Amino acid sequence: MSRIMKCFYKNFLFFHNFRELSMRLQKSILAAAITLATFNSYSASFQLNETSASGLGRAFAGDAVIADDAAVLARNPAAMALFDKAAFSLAATYVDPGVNIKGIDAPDLLGADYDVSELKQDGVVPTAIVPAMYFINPVNDTFAYGVAFNSNFGLKSEYDNDYAAGSIGGKTDLKTINANISGSYRINEQLSLGLGLNVVYGEAELIRHAGRVLENGVTIPGVGTVVAPVPGRTEIVNMAGDDFGYGWNIGVVYEINKNHRFALTYRSEVELAFDGEFSGLGVQEQAASLSVDMPAIAEFSGFHQLTEQWATHYSIMYTQWSSFEMLEAFTGDTLAFEKQENFEDTYRFALGATYDVNQDLVLRLGIAFDQSAAVDYRSISIPDSDRLWYSAGATYQLDNNDSIDFGVSYINGDNVIVTEEDALLAQLPSSLDGVVGNKDWNFSSEGNALIIAIQYNKTF
Repeated sequence: MSRIMKCFYKNFLFFHNFRELSMRLQKSILAAAITLATFNSYSASFQLNETSASGLGRAFAGDAVIADDAAVLARNPAAMALFDKAAFSLAATYVDPGVNIKGIDAPDLLGADYDVSELKQDGVVPTAIVPAMYFINPVNDTFAYGVAFNSNFGLKSEYDNDYAAGSIGGKTDLKTINANISGSYRINEQLSLGLGLNVVYGEAELIRHAGRVLENGVTIPGVGTVVAPVPGRTEIVNMAGDDFGYGWNIGVVYEINKNHRFALTYRSEVELAFDGEFSGLGVQEQAASLSVDMPAIAEFSGFHQLTEQWATHYSIMYTQWSSFEMLEAFTGDTLAFEKQENFEDTYRFALGATYDVNQDLVLRLGIAFDQSAAVDYRSISIPDSDRLWYSAGATYQLDNNDSIDFGVSYINGDNVIVTEEDALLAQLPSSLDGVVGNKDWNFSSEGNALIIAIQYNKTF
């Protein structure tokens, strides 16, 4: 018997029992798939910047300190000290991504030849609407409070059920909503402080299919079927869960004078333990829990009124993605899996300008550079890359107390190469590596997005 035949025969008993193989796959597939459900959407990875139409029009430059409407509460509770009237804002942001995946190379299972054209998938990330609502009430010259409802993290990507690389591409859906109550205190004419408490509700769902790698199984002449066929549409992962998490945020505003001011803010990590149900290849539905840390965020903003009509503003945002080092999931008290991630911290740089045309119309422009957190690790379920924002917007004053904001941004992402190991083939013993050959899928990913927002503002 040849060396290869002996290798297969050595592993025959393991693979012939397909249920045992299924249970072995369970942990690693869940680990790989849930990883993908965790991050990307706004900024780097799965962060969302889309908190207001006024902010969108300037690429969110200076957003923690401008305070032209109640939406500033999404960034900085201390900025409430800049209001002398109660203010309300209601916003809706429409996100239309254009994320396309193309195949470069496919795994080589026993010499199988894949057509990389099967890996092409356009419109991986569907359109979405992100709502937000804010209210600020100055009690007196010293103290103000406010409430906010918005989203800081979210993601959805979806591939066809019969996608060839179904074990790494499927449905990945993460939704969060952040409820915030905040207070601000003006210490003196220059310095104001703010503190907020956050309750975050999150829902996650992910589905993965077998894809093409094992749809014909593995049969060896003289040995028999060592891996049973797995139809491409077979669900190997189906998990859904939800959870509440809690955090806090603080902010500072320093005013040199009425025309020049700065802000510094910090938002804490929020841990979400997604409790729900998991089922998969050969696995009956069972309770499962996955803990994920929404990273801490710090931001510095500046605003300068240069003339009666012109103002400039800027922001530097730091997101601590390096806290996302490892994923751990449990079924009951048993560790189901652990997986290293090693995301990297990111920065977002934004610069904008505002022009007051007259008392009824304000125009905005902005540009921003947004870093990707996935430098060494990329995924087709998290189509993330460095990107540039080009933004414009306007405010129209309806009357003394009411106004409408419009904002639009075009986001241009870098083209990147994505390499991922097939989740099914990854479970074959290393002794078969010389027979199985390449286990990786290789893709090119390109993406852009058009974002449009509208917002109603009212003062009382």
